[in-house]
Amino acid sequence: MCDTDPLDCSDDEDNDGIISTPGVPVCSEEDRNALLQFKASISSDPNNVLATWQASRTNCCDWTGVTCDGSTGRVVRLKLPNQDLQGTLSPDLSALSSLQVLILDNNDFSGTIPSSFGNITSLQRLCLSNIPSLSGPIPDSFGQLSSLQLMDLRSDALTGPLPSSFGEMTSLRNLHLYGNQISGPIPESFGLLSQLYNADLGHNQISGRIPDGFAFGLGSLINLYLNNNKITGLPDNLSNLTRLQWLDLSNNPLESGDAVKGIATAPLISQIELESCGISGPFPAWVLILPQPDITQISDEVTPSLDLANNAISGAIPAALGNLTNLQYLDLQNNQLNGSIPTSFAQLQSLQGFNVSYNQLSGEIPQVSPFTTFDKSSYTPGNSGLCGLPLAPCA
Repeated sequence: MCDTDPLDCSDDEDNDGIISTPGVPVCSEEDRNALLQFKASISSDPNNVLATWQASRTNCCDWTGVTCDGSTGRVVRLKLPNQDLQGTLSPDLSALSSLQVLILDNNDFSGTIPSSFGNITSLQRLCLSNIPSLSGPIPDSFGQLSSLQLMDLRSDALTGPLPSSFGEMTSLRNLHLYGNQISGPIPESFGLLSQLYNADLGHNQISGRIPDGFAFGLGSLINLYLNNNKITGLPDNLSNLTRLQWLDLSNNPLESGDAVKGIATAPLISQIELESCGISGPFPAWVLILPQPDITQISDEVTPSLDLANNAISGAIPAALGNLTNLQYLDLQNNQLNGSIPTSFAQLQSLQGFNVSYNQLSGEIPQVSPFTTFDKSSYTPGNSGLCGLPLAPCA
């Protein structure tokens, strides 16, 4: 099964979803003036990419980075990525009322995203990533962008909370907010994004428990990255997330292992990352009832795995963990586990990676493949009482 979404910010104009009429366009005066205002807000153009943007050249459809509709002459695409442009984002770009694709990533704009951008209701792709001086909040007006399918604002310096209007972007399919300083809780309205396929909110300062409304209508969501935030828990029921397969919650201060027990209710969940989440006490019971979807139901980009490394889980490894026969990777290193590796692990024949180092395990390693063929680093350092291949024979 392949669910890879084609939406991205690459420079492939044949694949960016533009809907336009063929013809020889002549740009509208309104759009030409808006583009000239954008140029006026640029203080440095080291690659001279805006050299063709001259008031004397009346047909802005011939300007570098600009594409117009052949019938109306309205600008439908503005793409100037990777040009080291300095300046601010002109609010006058909102006059480009037919704009469908705006790609300005990998430049050096400063200031904030103008709230007027929420008026470009025809916008389908917004790419403003890797602009380290772009700061301030995501405008609340973005709720008006009901046609927006791709929002890529990763690796900027955005702050403030996610706007409560987020759920009004009903066409949103791909969301990249990785590596900002966004804070506060995830709004309930997020659960209204029924078309959302991929959401990367990692490496921010999002805090608190994810609201129950989050799980209401995200029926298209496959990948959810919330790593490196300040999240304390999930809704107890994620059964409406019928396509969710990959969940990364690593490096969040979870209240407890039970704070994320809702994971086991997501019917296709396969790749679970809970490294360094402060989980303590015995093995979380919900892990033992995780669904085991057929591999044909899983996206090609997802690897069935469970990562509970670098927590404080104590006691014995439950024998029932051996029933998770779909697992390809299991990482339990750096916890406080004791006892033996259950003999039931012999059922985990799909394992390609395994690590229980830095625990206090003892007894014989299951003497079957793949456990006998894993590198010694899967078991040591730590676990001084373990024996059998690939370690020393048991006495």
